[in-house]
Amino acid sequence: MRRRGISEVLENIYNARFWVQVIDELRRGVRLKKNNYSRTPIEYELTPYEILMEDIRSKKYQLRKVMVNGDIPPRVKKDAHALILEFIRSRPPLKKASERKLPPPIKRTPSPREQLMDSIRKGQTLKHIQPPTPPRLKDRCKSQIN
Repeated sequence: MRRRGISEVLENIYNARFWVQVIDELRRGVRLKKNNYSRTPIEYELTPYEILMEDIRSKKYQLRKVMVNGDIPPRVKKDAHALILEFIRSRPPLKKASERKLPPPIKRTPSPREQLMDSIRKGQTLKHIQPPTPPRLKDRCKSQIN
């Protein structure tokens, strides 16, 4: 970790005060002027796949179904919804929750923390003890006489 000089510390303090003043003025309703500067657009190059996808989206090309051996392959014939339904139907049916039997829960020993928390939750039943009654004035007088 490098040590900062006094000038850097003072500069940070000055910047902090400056921002506090700016925020305070904004809260009081001072409006900032709009900046007329606009960034130049970022230039980038599309990959061949992105170029093709852009052409397809802009409908420069019309996609057709491909014939294999004079017929459309079965993968293309079915739509996605039908494929999902077919997959669901091919699976064995689910049992009702009332018919399912769960194995008994595994017995595990509680951790020391859990044991401590259980003992705190249970609490201890305290015995009710009558507080000792202070001696009455009559009894005090008798003890002083004797």
